Amino acid sequence: MAGEFTFLMCSERSGSNLVTRMLDAHRQCCGPAPTHLVRVLAENLHRYGDLSHDSAWRAFLTDAADLLATMTGAWSTAWTAGDLAALTPGRDPGELLRRVFRAEAKVHGKPHLFIKENHLYRYLDFVEQAFADARIVAMVRDPRDMALSWKRSPILRGDVVRAARIWREDQSRLLEVRDRVGPNVFHLLTYEGLVSDPETRLAEVCAFLGLDYDPAMAAPHRRLDATEAASLTDDWKNLARPVMRDNFAKWRQGLSRTEAAYVERICSSPMTELGYELECEDRRPLEELEGELLPLERHEKPGWADVPAAEQEIRAARVAVVRRITSREPEVIRV
Repeated sequence: MAGEFTFLMCSERSGSNLVTRMLDAHRQCCGPAPTHLVRVLAENLHRYGDLSHDSAWRAFLTDAADLLATMTGAWSTAWTAGDLAALTPGRDPGELLRRVFRAEAKVHGKPHLFIKENHLYRYLDFVEQAFADARIVAMVRDPRDMALSWKRSPILRGDVVRAARIWREDQSRLLEVRDRVGPNVFHLLTYEGLVSDPETRLAEVCAFLGLDYDPAMAAPHRRLDATEAASLTDDWKNLARPVMRDNFAKWRQGLSRTEAAYVERICSSPMTELGYELECEDRRPLEELEGELLPLERHEKPGWADVPAAEQEIRAARVAVVRRITSREPEVIRV
């Protein structure tokens, strides 16, 4: 029997949007566009103080509504702070999040939710409490290809150094979560396996979730909204195309010798445990590799200028909302 909530654990540029669209193509599963609502609110819950106080609860609702209003993707539901207040009279943040996602799934007539949230390991305790019996699908990608994709993204700041550090942290913690929660809760999927044989790998995911396999999952580009979804951001441009079954090992042509060696040196331990072979023979010290690459790390990339103004504006608005949230100081209530 399928549970109600499944969370995706995956680094950026590792196929998270592709697998979410695939699950969303299932007739029983809603994979909403990522809001990162759970992550931002769960990681900053301590900043609101006692939510039983009106001012604290109003601040929480305002921030939740603003996060939903500044997502890059599109939902079928829309929320104001007043809507969210009416939705959750008990002032329980977990209940609010559950009801928001359930409302989106209900519009699509689907009983199951597949939710992408970055860095899930950082607030897993909250998720386990707020989303009882939730399962985790974890997807990993070769860090050398992930770093190349990160480097090419006009949206993401930084290049190979930043990408490698993030991959190492994410996958090291992913392995800890795997060992902590066990196989009944955790299913590991590789990007390479997904794109090379989507039918088999998706059937395995469905079996893990207690769902029947739906062939539509392997061809999400055929959906009526595929072109619209792909147009929302450069990072999603491939969503309107058929699955690129050979889209791996591109790093051999795309990364320099130093870049590939650096990624392997930084990521070697989780790479080995996850089955990725180390191929670079560059034995220079890590400090030398990093010293060569750090000056090349870009805070903002030239391609950012080509990102549509509407996307730049919504991303800037999201940054402002997150900064407001992360700078909050809990209100001191005097009695």
